[in-house]
Amino acid sequence: MASDTKKMRCAVYTRKSTEEGLDKAFNSLDAQREACEAYILSQQHEGWKALPDLYDDGGFSGGSMERPALRQLLDDVKAGKVDIVVVYKIDRLTRALSDFAKIVDVLDQADASFVSVTQAFSTTTSMGRLTLNVLLSFAQFEREVGAERIRDKIAASKAKGMWMGGGVPLGYEAKERKLLVVPHEAATVRDVMARYLASDSIRTLVEELRDDGFVSKRRVMKDGSVRGGVPFKRGALAYMLSNRIYVGEVVHKDKIYPGEHEAIVDREVFDAVQAKLADRTASTDVGVRRRVSLLAGMIRDDRGRPMSPCHTRNHGRRYSYYASSMNDDASSPALRLPAGELELSVRNTIAKWLRDGDRIRELAAGRNAEDIARLFECCSDLATRITTAPVAEARTLLEQLALQVSVTAKGARASFDSATLCSMAGLKQIPEKRISIPIPTSQSQYGHEPRLRLEPAGYSSISRDERLVELIARSFSARDQLLALDQHQLDALPVTKLRHLQRTARVSYLDPAIIRAILNGTQPSRLSARSVWRMSDLPLDWAGQRQALGINAPQS
Repeated sequence: MASDTKKMRCAVYTRKSTEEGLDKAFNSLDAQREACEAYILSQQHEGWKALPDLYDDGGFSGGSMERPALRQLLDDVKAGKVDIVVVYKIDRLTRALSDFAKIVDVLDQADASFVSVTQAFSTTTSMGRLTLNVLLSFAQFEREVGAERIRDKIAASKAKGMWMGGGVPLGYEAKERKLLVVPHEAATVRDVMARYLASDSIRTLVEELRDDGFVSKRRVMKDGSVRGGVPFKRGALAYMLSNRIYVGEVVHKDKIYPGEHEAIVDREVFDAVQAKLADRTASTDVGVRRRVSLLAGMIRDDRGRPMSPCHTRNHGRRYSYYASSMNDDASSPALRLPAGELELSVRNTIAKWLRDGDRIRELAAGRNAEDIARLFECCSDLATRITTAPVAEARTLLEQLALQVSVTAKGARASFDSATLCSMAGLKQIPEKRISIPIPTSQSQYGHEPRLRLEPAGYSSISRDERLVELIARSFSARDQLLALDQHQLDALPVTKLRHLQRTARVSYLDPAIIRAILNGTQPSRLSARSVWRMSDLPLDWAGQRQALGINAPQS
């Protein structure tokens, strides 16, 4: 009989969030693997056998799937090399519900499963999936609480004027977590500030600094690689000119605190630079302030021609556009889009990306919890400012991100520099990469001429159904009530009340993507609290739930 037992190839996966202690002879990864291999040995009668391959992720957060060993493990599962994935605890595999759903999909497609040594259940049953969802909810909660503690610590430290790490600005060096002035770099910063006050624009100053040999701060990383020491780019220079570190201040969100470090730029000079940054796109000719163009200098058509702001008047009304410059190439018809709609779409498109948790986690893959929390905070604050700030301030922010908008006859895209974004959040060792995002557009026919049309900006049209939100809250409360009752108390409940609690509690097991859509107000308009509560045939699997309720699947 033993010879007929099917051999089950078991892969052990281990993970530790930080690199602390990994250099020891016997570390946390070794302890996890030893426990998993002992469990596999105990199941030898079932045909279990540990594979020799090591799948160890040391120093990687469980909040992201961008982990080399996990990627290799999933590839081996897809290739049919693994039957069972064994982990010490479920949170070693992932701490995010959305990532868990992706991992389970890969396992299901390969007819594989996984086992947690300290939490005995199987993913092959609906009850096992339910148990996992509950455990992962607590794991995700623990990760988010940890991030909140880090954010609170950062806020309290900055209120005392402390520098909380990140990219060290030109003019300073970091020693024992304090900023100390580097005299020759400080002189460069003062020179750049003075040159900007005498220049026509940031673009002119960038060219002037490049011609005179000015370069950004040179940093030597721990691995010996060198970053920086290159000519200034427009976005980085704009960020430098507005950095309040140089006047001895520390900024946290919208609050400014006196810093512990020494200022290297006079207050009068810095204030004059800020005034020029805010007013450089405004005209004061004849005392009339013209319309500030959010995207001027940052938008081009498919032939590389800049699209300049222009306007027409019709029946006393003024209509503003961005149109291709025919001076650069008149051989092709000009592209033209309404300025107000385009600017709103660009703002909302960038802000929506900055608020997308999955995208931010991908960008911060492999970093520690403090870096991730700082990036989340920076992106959230930046998204709010881009959508709500006056045009002049929003334009400064977009210039700092090195925004570029490309328009063709068939669509439009916005792109920005992820390295600058990470630098604004104080992250180190940033690979240069541009993030490209499509702007919602459609094709319309005007007579015989096809034209590009901007779709309404969906981000500002969110409509939250408070009754649906209330149902979600009541469902978790009903679930807690049921779990707190013993069998005797359940038998004593009136049948109608028990059924009501069960029907309501069922909603708490909805796919997290559906719950997020309801809380954000992005659910389909036909979805109501009554329709969700009355659904008796709601599927148990998340994909089936999304299909039944008309919710788009989360992006991978």
